[in-house]
Amino acid sequence: MTSLRDPLPLPCGQVLPNRIMKAALSEGLGDKQNSPDERLERLYTSWSQGGYGLIVTGNVMVDRTQLGEPGNVVIEDERNLEALSLWAKATKDAGVPIWVQLNHPGRQSNPLALGHIPVAPSPVALNLPGATKPCELTSVEIEDIIERFAAAAVVCETAGFDGVQIHGAHGYLVAQFLSPLSNQRDDEWGGDSERRMRFVLEVVRRIRARVSPGFAVGIKLNSADFQRGGFTEDESRSVVAALASEGIDLIEVSGGSYEQPAMMGKTADSTRAREAYFLEYARTVRSLAPGADRNARFPRQVRRPQITRRDSRTLLAHGPIAPDRRGAIT
Repeated sequence: MTSLRDPLPLPCGQVLPNRIMKAALSEGLGDKQNSPDERLERLYTSWSQGGYGLIVTGNVMVDRTQLGEPGNVVIEDERNLEALSLWAKATKDAGVPIWVQLNHPGRQSNPLALGHIPVAPSPVALNLPGATKPCELTSVEIEDIIERFAAAAVVCETAGFDGVQIHGAHGYLVAQFLSPLSNQRDDEWGGDSERRMRFVLEVVRRIRARVSPGFAVGIKLNSADFQRGGFTEDESRSVVAALASEGIDLIEVSGGSYEQPAMMGKTADSTRAREAYFLEYARTVRSLAPGADRNARFPRQVRRPQITRRDSRTLLAHGPIAPDRRGAIT
């Protein structure tokens, strides 16, 4: 039986020391120049003592003119290489791998952080009060953004990070390309599900071509956006299969967007009863990823919590729970 404390080998050759991941969140702790500083070093030094097998940073932008919110760190070039290296060192000194989550907000650019019109695959505004209609990206601009993801990944590797995670969920730019609601193009970047997934595949390919073979490339991907006429689970499964063929190292399953925030816990009673987000979807996609660890079985019955709050506190304070306790995957 595979437990949470067992190492997890990845296709790139990295071996995560256990299967507990600190998922990304947007810390908003970049300085006025969108650089990391000692606040992020202190925060990640603390997290490095929590027993995680992988720590993923939050919401690092690839374009300083397109921020998700004020305080985002931005990586465009090596201007902040020293500060980035110190950030990476904060967890690596404790032996914990650290990946940078790379993102472009697209039409979800924060108007308070900008002052100009956001960009998107199509000129379709968010269905939220006060949302600005975005400018449709040209093919040249799309290629520039793909290159920005790759350039940022190279800087991350140079700084000492162990990998990157592409943010492909929650309504940000990658997810906008995948959804027929926000991508209404009829060119090489949209028009059917295969062309809508081209953007994310090109981002993965460009990054993989520019970094070393042992540098990890992962993604946070929506299982669906839970909107009528939007990105469906069947389409998401097709994206998983395509990503697996590109040698993706790790897929974090999520769902929803700020228009339909399933990732924030607004779920049906039947979903809450399962005690896990997107569990049924995760079961169905495991076989689509050739590199998946098939010895790691999803819980058969999760109506009772598998990890208590006390166990969670123990895990974060003292490291992974022993496999003969509730932390085991059964």
